[in-house]
Parts: sequence; structure tokens; C-alpha cells
Amino acid sequence: MQRILYALGFLCLFGISAQAQDPSFSQFYANRVYLNPAFTGIEAGITVSGVSRMQWLNVDRGFRTYGFNVELQEPSLNSGIGLSLIHDQQGLAQLQTTTEGLSYAYTIPFEHHNIHIGIQYQYVQKAIDWSKITFSDQLDPLYGAVYETAAVPIFDRVSHSDFGAGVVWRFDTDMKISKKKTLRDTRHSLGISMHHLPALFNPNGGNESFLNLGTRVSPRMTLHAGSVIPVWFFNGSKKTIALSPNIKYDVQGDQLARTRQNLQVLTYGCYLIYEGVYVGALYQNKRPLAGVQNTNALILAFGTFIESKKPGKSNNMFVGLSYDANTTGLGSRAGGVIEAAFRWNFNDAPGLFGGSRKSSAKRAMDCTRFF
Repeated sequence: MQRILYALGFLCLFGISAQAQDPSFSQFYANRVYLNPAFTGIEAGITVSGVSRMQWLNVDRGFRTYGFNVELQEPSLNSGIGLSLIHDQQGLAQLQTTTEGLSYAYTIPFEHHNIHIGIQYQYVQKAIDWSKITFSDQLDPLYGAVYETAAVPIFDRVSHSDFGAGVVWRFDTDMKISKKKTLRDTRHSLGISMHHLPALFNPNGGNESFLNLGTRVSPRMTLHAGSVIPVWFFNGSKKTIALSPNIKYDVQGDQLARTRQNLQVLTYGCYLIYEGVYVGALYQNKRPLAGVQNTNALILAFGTFIESKKPGKSNNMFVGLSYDANTTGLGSRAGGVIEAAFRWNFNDAPGLFGGSRKSSAKRAMDCTRFF
């Protein structure tokens, strides 16, 4: 009986059903390379960005995820190159996952739209502190954890290579809403990305088991779309208010075509933007409509874009903050989620080959802001 309890606890702890879920960011456009490698180098010059996500603040040693990216746009090659780092910490046993990535994106420019194609290589390392795990065979009904465990750890650290790819279509257009009213310079983005490609094409790819059981990370597909729609409310003034609806759908599992058997997350909402400052609200759930059967959340976000006005410099910075309030499932007892993000762009930096963006880049390479 003791061995059965130990085995059940072991299986639950490490999830050898291979249904582990990747971290998901509330401000998904603030961490664009993680969302889709096709976004690599989408802004001119050099871009440095970071994100910190604190999930379930009231849970001891809950989920902590940190990300950092450096991107370079090479306009003479219509390309972008990026380096990324994701570090995730989970639970009392300090299960840690560190992912180092190298991404490349190529842009096919047109007059009013771009097509971006990106690929990413990742090296993934996982580590765990076995000494901080209590197994069921150590427990006494009266005195608690007093026995030695029969568990014999095999690895405390595992690693494997991973690949991902994606495509993004960005375009601008005029939206005619009546005979006398046209919303000009509306900007849109549509994309799809595939993550953990070795697991999709190779059943033995991406082994991440500490017990050498061949457990692999499941493939993940992400669909996303966003728009920035200027709405003029001030006649005779250059100041405008813009609406930015956004949506993201993640599905992760061994058979992506069978969505009901996979993990799903749908996030959608809208931002209101005025003079570089934005506020927004998004809803996140397993289904499009609100429901009480699954843990879902209302995401509140705000932030600002700060542009340098110094002569000879054209740098800008983005800072954002969001809070996820659990509306069902764990509710407020878990403490919600706080996420902070920043992005600093030096768009006057030269390319790798010393070329100036002003002389070599086409208009279609210009970046339009999305979250």
C-alpha cells in the first residue's frame, strides 16, 4: 500500500501524462518574441525588453516567471536577430526551467503590408531540489513526515533542444464607416506560431523527465490578432484616441486537432490609447464565454510610451503593468497575478553591417506599435 501511495504521488508530481503547460503572459504583445518568433527585430535598431510575472501571490512559492530579450533589426537584409532568456520557478521544490533562445525573422515588404517569417532555436534546462520534496511513504498519520523515503532520484537536472516557428501579417488600411466618416491609418496584425516542433514530428523529442521515462513537452499552437484603430474626437487637434482590440488563443497537447483533449486558453479584450498612455481590460478563459467550471480571470492593464525628444536621438521606452483577478476557480484566495513589462528601443542604432536604417530600409519595415 505504501508503494502504491508513493507511486501515485510521484505520477501526480511530475505529470508524466505530458500535459504540462507553458507559461502564459497577460501582456502578450509586450513579450512579442515569446508570442511569435516572427516578431524578432520588428522595431528599428536595437530593442531590449523584459517581463516579470508573479502568479498566485498568496501561495507559498507560487509561479514566478521572468523573461529578457535583445533584438536587432538588420534593414539591409530585411531581417531581425534576437536573443532571449526565460526563467520559470515553481513550488516549494523549486522546480526551475531556464530557456535560452536564438531567433531569426525575415520580412517580405510591400507598400501597405508586411509578411514576417520567423524561426527560433531554444536550449532548455530543468532542475529540481529533491531534498525539499516530501513523499507519501515518509508520512505518519500522527507525527507527519518522520520516515525515510524509498524514492531514488535519477536526475536533478535535465536538458534538451527545442524549435519553434511562426508567421505574422501586418498591414494598414482605411476603414470606411459611413459616407462621410473614414478612419484612416488603422493598423492590424495577424499571426500564428508553433512551439515545441520536435514533439510534434518526433514522439521521442524533447525528453524532460527527471525519472528518464521519456516524458516530453507537448506542442503548442498560438493564434493572435491585434489592431490599433484611431478615433478622432478633437476637431482641429492632432490629439487622437485609439482603440486596440486584441485576441490570443493557445492550445497545447499531444494532438492539436483534438482541442477538447488539450489545454486551451483564450484571452481577448481591448485597450484605450491616448497620447502615449493606455488602459485596457481583457478576459481569459478556457471557453469564449464566461463560465464557472474553469478558472478564469479578468485582466486589467495600463502603461505608457515615453519618447526621447533630445536632438539627435530617437529612442523610446514602453512600460506596462497588469493584474489578473481570478473570477472563478481559485478565486481571490490565490492572490491573483501581477505582471510588469518594459521595452527600450534604440531605433537610431546601426545594423550589423554598418548600414544606416535611414538609407537602406523600405517604408514597409517601419514598426507600428502593438502590445
